[in-house]
This record gives sequence, structure tokens and C-alpha cells, in this order.
Amino acid sequence: MSDTIIRCPSCGQANRVPDLADGKKAVCGKCKAELTAGGNGDGHGHPVTLTDASFRSSIASGKSVVDLWAPWCGPCRAIAPVIEQLAADRPDIRFAKVNVDENPSTAQAMRASSIPLLVFFKDGVETGRVVGAAPRPQLEAAIRQYLG
Repeated sequence: MSDTIIRCPSCGQANRVPDLADGKKAVCGKCKAELTAGGNGDGHGHPVTLTDASFRSSIASGKSVVDLWAPWCGPCRAIAPVIEQLAADRPDIRFAKVNVDENPSTAQAMRASSIPLLVFFKDGVETGRVVGAAPRPQLEAAIRQYLG
């Protein structure tokens, strides 16, 4: 039997979950929300949506890639499927999205003067960034460089 790390979709806490059988369910050790297997630890294989209120606590622990974007931005829309694929393929990293129009405080704090902007974090500390709609191989190289 091997344990799986599942990040809580509610609070972001990483939880070590043993293989579950007989319909048993796992809950977050911190907030008691139900956990489901799959994806980047958010239980769904998709990037989670962060807000000004949730940003700092969400990146505080573990490895995170945050996509600062806007719905009107063509390059942001172009890179979105790549971020989705990476989120599904990399359960060891939390992928998140911040809409800069709806969350101006975070956008300003991150100095997001150009989007899309991917910011890499280890335990709440920025380790690097990629500006623009980079192709998947370039993003994978940045993940190796900035998150190990």
C-alpha cells in the first residue's frame, strides 16, 4: 500500500491519504473537507482559483505555480490548456489562477504589468517567473529550474 498526497480544495493543506477501499472517504486533516483523488492535489486535476483573500494562505506551503491572467487576454486564453494539462500531469505541484481584473491587490503585489504571468513559489517564497504564453516544454523547464 502506498500513500497519496492530496491537496485540500478548500484550504490547500497537503494530506497524506492511504489507498481507500470499500467506499471509504478521506477528509482534510485541517478543515475536514472531503478529499477526492486525482489531479494536482486539489482533487480535480485543474488549477484552483485564488482571490486576494486566499492568495497568501494558498501559496504558504508546498510548491505552487500561479497564473496571473485576464479573460480578455488572448495569450492568457492560449496558455490555459497547457496549464490545465500540467495541473493534471503534476500532482506534486499546486496550480492556481488569479484573475488580475477581479483581484487587483494580488496583481499589484505580484507586479503583474504583463500577462500571462506565471509565478513559481516554494513554501510561500517566489522562486521565479515566466512572462508570456510560453510553450509547454519551456514551462516544464521552468518548473524544473524553479521548483526542483
